[in-house]
Amino acid sequence: MHTDNLTHSQTTSNTPLLVQIMWIGLSFMIAIGVGSYALLMWGETISQLLTATDKPFWYLSRAGGVIAYALFWLAVVFGLLLSTRLGKHVNAARVFALHQYLSLIAVGFATFHAGILLADNYLNLQIWQFLAPFGFQTDRVGVALGQLGFWLLLICAFSFYIKKYIGQSAWRWLHFLTFMAYMLISMHVFMVGSDSRALPLMLFYAGSQTLVFLLISYRLVVLRQVK
Repeated sequence: MHTDNLTHSQTTSNTPLLVQIMWIGLSFMIAIGVGSYALLMWGETISQLLTATDKPFWYLSRAGGVIAYALFWLAVVFGLLLSTRLGKHVNAARVFALHQYLSLIAVGFATFHAGILLADNYLNLQIWQFLAPFGFQTDRVGVALGQLGFWLLLICAFSFYIKKYIGQSAWRWLHFLTFMAYMLISMHVFMVGSDSRALPLMLFYAGSQTLVFLLISYRLVVLRQVK
């Protein structure tokens, strides 16, 4: 998610406020379109599933968690494509915009993933347990890793908006927290995520994390060659 190749002036000149607003609007339109299609196709089945179980909020939380992880993974991949120059044949400003907005949307889904559990009468959680690591009574370590990863992701996602105040160098070092966030969230997925035992998701998690590992390894090799 580190972006050495783009300076702040380049980013702001290529992505003015109007363009950023258009990207956000387009993202919401796509999300609404996909969501509407899903409701038309599987809405009745999903409704029956949620009303037939005493844990509807638990299922919604699991779905939100998977989406949040997928969005965060894409944000990391786009960032690594920029920093390794593997994406040099595409529009860097657009890739950077996707990298930025996917991070923010991932924060939103991660917040939903945890926050919806406050409505679960079985868990009976308090707001401080949602905010503070090690507040859960079960799977304390696994959940705490996810909470720590979320806070790091939140810092990195909103660091775009303080970049001009702290400078490129400081922002670059702050952005390295993204890798720690991704590692913690990946550990959270395997330690706590009940869906991670399903074969399709196991393949997705393994494949996505392998790709990130390869991109990071390639980036380190490139840095050594430059030095």
